[in-house]
Amino acid sequence: MPEALVVAVGGGGTPRAVIREMIRLGRERSEVAESGQLDVVVLPYASSREERGVASAAMWIEEGASTAVVSPSDGERAAVLFAQAEILWMGGGDQGRLLDDLERMGLVDDILRAHARGAIVGGTSAGAAVLGSVCIAGDPDPDAYVRGGMTGRPGLGLVPGAIIDQHFRERRREGRLLTAVLDAGGICGYGVSESTALLLSGARGRVMGEGVVIVFDATDAKLAKDGTDAATPWSAARVNTSIWAPAEKP
Repeated sequence: MPEALVVAVGGGGTPRAVIREMIRLGRERSEVAESGQLDVVVLPYASSREERGVASAAMWIEEGASTAVVSPSDGERAAVLFAQAEILWMGGGDQGRLLDDLERMGLVDDILRAHARGAIVGGTSAGAAVLGSVCIAGDPDPDAYVRGGMTGRPGLGLVPGAIIDQHFRERRREGRLLTAVLDAGGICGYGVSESTALLLSGARGRVMGEGVVIVFDATDAKLAKDGTDAATPWSAARVNTSIWAPAEKP
């Protein structure tokens, strides 16, 4: 069975090269012949638009997927689609709405089972933000680098011990992600630029697209134990910062 693969795009448009690479990997991992059936299921629940997911499904077909369908709002029907798909793709919008709908429809475990059997799971913008063990949204409250400012909520956990943030360089979200990483007790944060994809398979990662991925690794950080009251500034040492460029394999 192939190692699980997660793809996080930072919003701002998914590069077509990323779509083609996911289709190639989906065929390779599932041993589907190039001319055979490759099923993609689009999960559009982050969006409130009436025609949500339709354009995304068409994009997958245009780039070589045999079938791309928009997941229905019926949890039982959606679960059947998940069980046979090679790729599950979550679109942009609001990550809170996306998680709420997945939980309400009872689809979280179905996504985890699909991923465990080898299906590629990915998303853009809000669809990327839900992939980690912690999902964040909004601005830090009361402020960046302050304890309790960015606690977030549980994500899907497809990238264990990690937070994924989107539109990262363009919206200057360094303070938001670093605050969330420290609030979570010292984990790893990935800030993905727009039109950029982070492909993670186990401990291996690579970047595709136009921008970079900023990594705040606080797994070995020393967090100050004094001043632990909420809304006091964070003090931390040994937070490792990396920049991953396209085609680079950290």
